[in-house]
Amino acid sequence: MAYQSEWEKLGQSLLNGGCLEEITLKGKKYKFKYSDEEFREIASKNMWPEWLIEDVLKKYKPVQAQFVSDFTNRFCLNSGGYGSGKSLVLYIKLILMCKCFPGNRVLLGRKTMSDIDRAVLPELFELLPPSWYEHRVKDGLINFTNGSQIILFGLDSMQTGTVADLKKAQQKLKSLNLGAFFIDQLEEVERDVFEVLNSRLRRTDVPFRQGNMTTNPANFWAYEDFVANPKEGHKLFESSMLNNPNLPGDYIIQQLGMNEDYKRRFVYGEWTTDSLLKGAVFPKEYIQELEKLRKEPLVIEEGCEIYEQPVEAEYRMGVDPSEGITDPSSISIVSFGGKKVAKFNGKVPITALADKVKYLYYKYHKPLIVPECNAAGAALIREIRDLRVYKRKQLEYKDDRETEKLGFRMSWETKQQIIQHFQNLLREKRVKIFDKKTVEEMKTFVWNNDATQQGAGAARGFHDDDIISTLLAYWEFNPEKIIEQQAAKSKPHLIKKFQYN
Repeated sequence: MAYQSEWEKLGQSLLNGGCLEEITLKGKKYKFKYSDEEFREIASKNMWPEWLIEDVLKKYKPVQAQFVSDFTNRFCLNSGGYGSGKSLVLYIKLILMCKCFPGNRVLLGRKTMSDIDRAVLPELFELLPPSWYEHRVKDGLINFTNGSQIILFGLDSMQTGTVADLKKAQQKLKSLNLGAFFIDQLEEVERDVFEVLNSRLRRTDVPFRQGNMTTNPANFWAYEDFVANPKEGHKLFESSMLNNPNLPGDYIIQQLGMNEDYKRRFVYGEWTTDSLLKGAVFPKEYIQELEKLRKEPLVIEEGCEIYEQPVEAEYRMGVDPSEGITDPSSISIVSFGGKKVAKFNGKVPITALADKVKYLYYKYHKPLIVPECNAAGAALIREIRDLRVYKRKQLEYKDDRETEKLGFRMSWETKQQIIQHFQNLLREKRVKIFDKKTVEEMKTFVWNNDATQQGAGAARGFHDDDIISTLLAYWEFNPEKIIEQQAAKSKPHLIKKFQYN
């Protein structure tokens, strides 16, 4: 039998279901699991109040030991509050992947390379003895003496930039055969990027392949895969700030004095759908009411989700156009009864988006189309200008006359107007939305001071395309006026009689 180092023996033990409770790196001991006595001693030294120590011990779970020791599941996601130690154990598990399995190739990613240089590498090098590795800065590589390699990768190169930039980044990844990948702060990364990395887990000279990630509790795509409807091989580890006795007691008390929503997310590390970001535009009670209406579409037609088939009634269509490279486009269809009955969301070219608009336009009896008139919107309007497109009034200052232009021009003022109008409809219980994604986007649509987002938009790492198309579809929606029009159409037409002398 070939010689096995202590690290390789440790790797085999973890593969067989062993649990790593502590490790020493560069002469410093890191503990992942505490006995009651150890926890009480360390917390007391850090001036935790006795009542808090006893309360925490009743609920204590060695989450970080479970995460660092999981060499079984395909994907491991460590979600936790501030100071819970989730980043530290991510880096330690990364080291284990390289030291326990010689010749391994592992990708370490974060949103940008500057994030890796600023926040990740200093902590990683605090753990790694210099004799173990060589850092090739220009190449973005860390080469281990046992043949393993860490590839440093800024994941934004796969989700922002020009078409050429995106293709270059994707081509770079296509040549990789990975044994593992590690992502710090998954909430900043698109699902498409995660799926590309998954397709690179194909290295054959290591005993298993795995993706490991951290996240702050947030409402984004991973919630569905790891919490709401966990997929096979997707393991969630939820860690609390209170499981780390090394934090100062005064800091813990200060954090426990924050509001309930903050504590649930950032202290206790709870990942729930009703955890809203600070400054959310839409009140929680309205969102909770809409969540009760959630249902699956009746059918998918031409890539569009259909929740109710058309009837003889008035409809409206909102469109948030995009070039289809980095951001999705969105279409929303709203009925005269205030129901969002159909939608489309996807990254498609403008010509393909125009085809979706036309399909839904003729299916739902030629509704008024309200597209946002951004750069992509102008291109879309050229494709659909022969249809019923919303006209805005615009004052021409040169000759002081009012003209009509196609499409809805988004500015700070007009965005406040459509938000206010939608909030009034929510307050009056006129809005019925069935699709999950739109309601989830409402939770992360926040007020901001960024002029480019006109005072409100998606929080960092999230999208608002379905929200914008929904706001546009409900713009100038007036149920009473529509009912009056419907009633007028149903009345018999009276033929006027004239008497001639």
